[in-house]
Amino acid sequence: MRNRPLIAISIWRDGSNANSLSIQFGLITIRILHLSSLYPPASIGGAEKVAAMVAQAQAAAGHEVFATSLTREPQPAGHRAGVATRPLPSRNPLWIADSANYPAPVRLANKVATIFNFRTAGQFGALLDDVRPDVLHTHSMVELPASVWDVARRRGIPIVHTLHDYDLLCVRAALFKDGRKCEPRHLACRVLSAAKHGPHRSIDLVAAVSQTVLDKHLEHGLFTHLPPERRHVAWNPVRFDAPTAPRTGRQPGAAFRFGYLGRVVEEKGVAALIAACRLLPAQGWSLTIAGEGPDRARFESLAHGLPITFAGQVDAASFLAGIDTLVCLPLWDEPFGLTTLEAYAAGCRVIGTTQGVIGQFVARVDPGWTVVPGDVAALAATMIRAIEADTTQNASILNSTNRLLQELQPNIVAARYIVYYEQLLASAA
Repeated sequence: MRNRPLIAISIWRDGSNANSLSIQFGLITIRILHLSSLYPPASIGGAEKVAAMVAQAQAAAGHEVFATSLTREPQPAGHRAGVATRPLPSRNPLWIADSANYPAPVRLANKVATIFNFRTAGQFGALLDDVRPDVLHTHSMVELPASVWDVARRRGIPIVHTLHDYDLLCVRAALFKDGRKCEPRHLACRVLSAAKHGPHRSIDLVAAVSQTVLDKHLEHGLFTHLPPERRHVAWNPVRFDAPTAPRTGRQPGAAFRFGYLGRVVEEKGVAALIAACRLLPAQGWSLTIAGEGPDRARFESLAHGLPITFAGQVDAASFLAGIDTLVCLPLWDEPFGLTTLEAYAAGCRVIGTTQGVIGQFVARVDPGWTVVPGDVAALAATMIRAIEADTTQNASILNSTNRLLQELQPNIVAARYIVYYEQLLASAA
């Protein structure tokens, strides 16, 4: 760690949960290495985008920040938005963006090879010796062997891990398959995940993107080696501009416009949404389903005869500007719920699930607009209430949205992680 000028940052949370805190910090510069399966500009999911936002905000605050991830081909070291990048060429049989094109047995064999990829672990050890970070912060591990945690532990480097999904418990990182939650977990997931459970004990502090994700790991015996003060919930950062004025309502007599935005797959609750639409009045509303997925043709068949349009891939901001209310009721335990925040930032109201972090967002911003996932009748009743009510955002919703989005600004979330690092470094000292 290195001395630097004092930087004072305050973090706040409403409520009295474990995340409520007010902190000032800053007399040191920390040398931080972020490790993720991918890192922008390579991007498939949200974890690598979150890693980049946190890393860039920490660099902007004056810390020495490095990021390493797998690349399809060897690449030189570089810099991106103030972060020093140290690519690792992938040693896995399949490249992550191509694996979906192969049969299930090939994908499973690739998963096994990834878990026991000691070549990658050795390369990472050499990188640690070069960078010599004060803290290692790991993110998505779907393409990385868990043994990298042991590699860092042997060098005495404190480790913080962010749980973005259920990768340590499930091959698909979702705990959801064939239209239902994996309870109990499938044999393949139990066997393959077991290889990660030993190395996970090298982690010194864990932060989950929602309480649901943390609780699910604790339920299966992970991270129980850590005391409660080293188990945290840190919501993802977002970069939305908070709305400055309530959104204009729809014109009198115009059809009410519902929207769905996301992958068009079973676990997102698309079939339940279409079934609920069968219970709505014949006229006075429409639904646009935006996104793609392997089951789109089946859902189009289910929606036959209804005022439902499948729009495919869309620009999220433009799509949300053209609807009145977003419906977001995934059947699985979605780790975060970025689409809900996008809708609020765009001035939409949201009918959301009662479960997980989406339910927490709706309860914070617009109480009363949640439905138990899979309850078709309750969803239809709530959609009818939305059609009959004035669903334009009012001042109270606007203020709640602004407070929530401010809390999730990248510099605020990055500062929270700095506090975690300092907690570990002080303990080690």
